[in-house]
Amino acid sequence: MKAAVLEAIKRIVVKDVAVPAPRSDEVLIKVKACGMCGTDLKLYNGQYSARTPVVPGHEYAGEIVEVGKEVKNLKVGQRVVSDPNESCGKCYWCRNQQPCFCNDLAAYGVLRDGGFAEYCTASEKGIYPIPAGLADEAAAFAEPVSCVVHAMDRINYRSGETVAIIGGGPMGQIHLQFALHSGVRKVILIEQEATRCEMAKKFGAQVVINPKDGNVRERVLAETDGLGPDVVVEAVGRAETFEQAVELARRGGRVLIFGFAPEGQKATIIPFNVLSRELTILGSWVNPYSYSRALDILATGKLDVQSLISNRLKLDHIQQAYTLMMEKPAGFMKTIVFPE
Repeated sequence: MKAAVLEAIKRIVVKDVAVPAPRSDEVLIKVKACGMCGTDLKLYNGQYSARTPVVPGHEYAGEIVEVGKEVKNLKVGQRVVSDPNESCGKCYWCRNQQPCFCNDLAAYGVLRDGGFAEYCTASEKGIYPIPAGLADEAAAFAEPVSCVVHAMDRINYRSGETVAIIGGGPMGQIHLQFALHSGVRKVILIEQEATRCEMAKKFGAQVVINPKDGNVRERVLAETDGLGPDVVVEAVGRAETFEQAVELARRGGRVLIFGFAPEGQKATIIPFNVLSRELTILGSWVNPYSYSRALDILATGKLDVQSLISNRLKLDHIQQAYTLMMEKPAGFMKTIVFPE
């Protein structure tokens, strides 16, 4: 089969490899579509640790073509997605309903082979059937949507609140749509790329602020009665946007750190400002107990993910997908890779 193998930092090669054999508790999946995200780029650039060589790709949808002898609830021919975060079920964190902190978390596409290939294997416990009528490329959004579902659990929006989202990439646009359906009063999106600003307006953002046009803080205060937002979502993954998120939040506000910053990158905040303003700073790490809900939401059609796909590429053109992620040309949003 063909697979894109990350052999070293900034070296991805499409080559023929053996079709993986599923273990007794696994299934073999023929990959139909696999999304590329910021994590894939950070692995490529060496900003996040991975096992190499490894087949990246963790946002995939496909069809079961073989089942292990101990698999009980799945069958050949089912269309499925796979939660790429496989916890052990035995450690302290797993036994205390926090599997995202598992000591032996086996992240597909990072520590074991993922979906940038014609076939991949996955454990039965992380497999979810795709609802009827949901297209493969939309089902491939189950993983990023599940991460936002978990973030929603962390934020716990309250009716009438104001929300600022920093970053209008795919994850920021998904956060925007969730916030707009959560009963909040106003959603402000902060983004400098014109196409992304227009997309946010199409989705219904009441205010879109382009940092290139002037002082962001003053404009956010003007849109929030001089108080600042109740909730600020950082969906970029940079030290400077984390600092900005803390600066923008109102007294007593909540700041959600969702963007995936490079490992080891440091930011500067003033502890007295957090103390005196009684800020709550939240992290949101991966997607525990949220995959089923993500698929249910996608199946309703209320969440528009198709509009987020700007590029569709064959596996042979995987290098182009990484180049698009690095250069982010005008109009670029997200690439879906099709192994067939």
